[in-house]
Amino acid sequence: MELETRSQPEVSAPLEFIRSPTPQLRAFISQQAELLTGSQFEELLSDIKNAFDRFTSKLLMVSAGIDRAMLLHRMMNHELEAASQLTVSCTKGCSGCCHYEVEVTTDEGALLAEVVRTGFPLDFERLEIQAGRERKSAEWSKFWNKDNRCVFLGEEGACQIYNYRPAICRKHLVVSPAKSCTTPGDAVTPVNMPLCEILLSAALSIDGVSSSSLSKMLVRSLEALPAKQTQSEQSR
Repeated sequence: MELETRSQPEVSAPLEFIRSPTPQLRAFISQQAELLTGSQFEELLSDIKNAFDRFTSKLLMVSAGIDRAMLLHRMMNHELEAASQLTVSCTKGCSGCCHYEVEVTTDEGALLAEVVRTGFPLDFERLEIQAGRERKSAEWSKFWNKDNRCVFLGEEGACQIYNYRPAICRKHLVVSPAKSCTTPGDAVTPVNMPLCEILLSAALSIDGVSSSSLSKMLVRSLEALPAKQTQSEQSR
């Protein structure tokens, strides 16, 4: 699951006020450009810019790193409540999306590193395997490969750090059967939530913020911690 693509100039032009729009927001804009009249589309862009500016302003009110990651998650939860009336297929334990290459922000990397520092029993061997892969490696398409399991996923298929899970995990909801997420060739129907995409785009567009795979970002964030070992490392 990607937070940011590298080049889609034909879509990014209408969103020139957003430095790093998510791929989902770009796709939404492309779709709406074909469906709406010129004036309707301009009104939509105005609404998006207002929401983007509002989200950005709130995110800049707290310090970078852990505080901003936690604020992003609270704001994401608030926006997700608007979609609570939808019947999604995602349930505790399905965990198909927990075997994909997931991208997180630098702020979320700091939060995840703090979770590990304070005692989470991380599988460092699996983390190193995942972090060593090239972006979009074909290895990620091998469903249920044990090396693809998120390092925060429990044996029963449940997230062990659910309250601290990344924003991209929070917004990734589907209405298609859960098994389709791990069945090659099956169509997957995600829930379309533009406000969540605008919020995540705002988080990605803040100066100093970048995104990378969870594994690579976590390794980088752990290396940035003080020299004192994490409790997890001490127990290895």
